[in-house]
Amino acid sequence: MTGQIAAVIVTYHPLIANIQQLLERLSPQVDSIVLVDNGSHNVEEIEKILDNYPQTTLISLADNHGIGFAQNKGIVFALEKPEIGGVILFDHDSLPEAQMVQQLLEAWKLLAINGHYLGAVGPIYRDPRTLRNYPISVFQGFRLIHNYPQNKDTQPISASFLISSGCLIDRKTLEATGFMNEDFFIDYIDIEWSFRACNKGFELFAIPTAIMWHQVGDDRLKVLGREISIHSPLRRYYLARNSILMLKQPHIHWQYKVRELFYTVSRVVVYIALVPQKRKYLKYILYGWYDGIVNRVGKSRLSS
Repeated sequence: MTGQIAAVIVTYHPLIANIQQLLERLSPQVDSIVLVDNGSHNVEEIEKILDNYPQTTLISLADNHGIGFAQNKGIVFALEKPEIGGVILFDHDSLPEAQMVQQLLEAWKLLAINGHYLGAVGPIYRDPRTLRNYPISVFQGFRLIHNYPQNKDTQPISASFLISSGCLIDRKTLEATGFMNEDFFIDYIDIEWSFRACNKGFELFAIPTAIMWHQVGDDRLKVLGREISIHSPLRRYYLARNSILMLKQPHIHWQYKVRELFYTVSRVVVYIALVPQKRKYLKYILYGWYDGIVNRVGKSRLSS
């Protein structure tokens, strides 16, 4: 990767303290920042704090058009500058360690020297609630293998999917694969893009020396030795719908589709057994499956 690095941050009703912390940590690590706000009620407060970060440009959207749409707005804006060689994506509630971007760049250079055809690299994601690292996923046949990085690990870990927040993507990769899938609105966007990149021959790696503090889901429950993320009913709608939409993507391997079809049903059975408001969750999930089947995309009709 050559050229400057631009960060793209997507915000949606963020805590101002979180945005300040993210900008404070990120500003010294990148050349420019594009903050795309997805119709937040406190966008004026966001705008005020940006006075302290002159390298940051605010793109304010009147309504919430989804993460993929907002990411693409920021990516397009960043890549209009020919000196930008890559972009790194962030959610508003993620927090990189002080040297994270530099560690990603150094790992990129070493991997490229060793002959890897790189599409993107990402950090290790650490849960601020448990202080444990989230797994790196590798798809093999019908199996999804979870590789749990240890704090002493230093070697890059090959990955089938990278979480979008903290993902460093080369300009050439985006030109070859296309941008984020706006139809999904939220959820599966990074998985679908990762599959698209791998289908083009690009490799993805997680870098254990690069740390991102990031929380997945509203809560976590352990079931039969495995942790599952607890989401709101609306998020469960998007997960259900987009799991069906994933089955229709031509670049998704058929073995993944078989696995996804099985788990989109079985995981819901387990999930409904564990959460309160069972009828509401089931309603949203059934709407999600139906909308996926009939190709109803974008923002959910169940959104308030």
